[in-house]
Amino acid sequence: MKKNILILFLSFTCFSATQAQLLWKVSGNGLKHPSYLFGTHHLIPIQFLDSVAGLYKAFNQCNVIVGEMVMNSIDATSKIEMAASMPNHTKMTDLLKGEKYSAVDNELKMVLKLGLKDLSMMNPTLILSLYEIELYKKTTGLTDDTQSDSYFQLIATEKSKKVVGLETIDQQIKVLFDNSNLYRQADILFETIQHKDSTLSDMIKLNKLYKSGKLNELVELSKGKGKITDPTDEEYAKLVDKRNAEWVKKLPKLFDDSPCFVVVGALHLGGENGLIKQLKKSGYQVKAVE
Repeated sequence: MKKNILILFLSFTCFSATQAQLLWKVSGNGLKHPSYLFGTHHLIPIQFLDSVAGLYKAFNQCNVIVGEMVMNSIDATSKIEMAASMPNHTKMTDLLKGEKYSAVDNELKMVLKLGLKDLSMMNPTLILSLYEIELYKKTTGLTDDTQSDSYFQLIATEKSKKVVGLETIDQQIKVLFDNSNLYRQADILFETIQHKDSTLSDMIKLNKLYKSGKLNELVELSKGKGKITDPTDEEYAKLVDKRNAEWVKKLPKLFDDSPCFVVVGALHLGGENGLIKQLKKSGYQVKAVE
């Protein structure tokens, strides 16, 4: 279960007209050697990486692997477990009443083989992620639990490459697990289950957009169209845009020091506030690897 919780935590941040548009070369602006950006997605089998032209060559050319955070931190899993736990004074029956509680409980038992009592220690956001991933796996037959982010960091360690995180585990936890809004989290869990066909359809669309490298369309679909389950502008900015702004401040120093292979969720690459456009505004040449 601890391994699954860490995988699920990584999946929160791992979303992102050819496959090469997932891999971008950063040069110019005084750089002696190019660096690369690669966008990941948590519901893609690791074998998909073989289809991205130039990916492994770019990885091998870089001395430093940059991720959203360093994933082999000793205390990462325990911190995530604590952050994803319900506050002592709050129960799921406080967040979901009557028929809502029963509907969520029954659906979780069907998909996860676990009910709300079994998951009572987890906050609604983590329960939702467990549910969505298992629903997708049951529908599509996906069995791969390997995350491309952790895969590249593992290979980097084996090859004695330096691994750097753009954030600490504490910073990611602060962004991803906000227990102050548990009622909204519970509402999103209920609405997602009530409209699971639409949920599954959107997940399949996201995967298709990711595989075809359509980053800007991926961003637009992820923002949603005003449904209860869609992030508010404030929530999206906190999860994506504000973090991009902080990362763009840190990347130039890393690029100057050594060729870097930057691996982050694909959502962080596309859009007006994505890393690609922000780095271009900073004077870099950022081009898709073809």
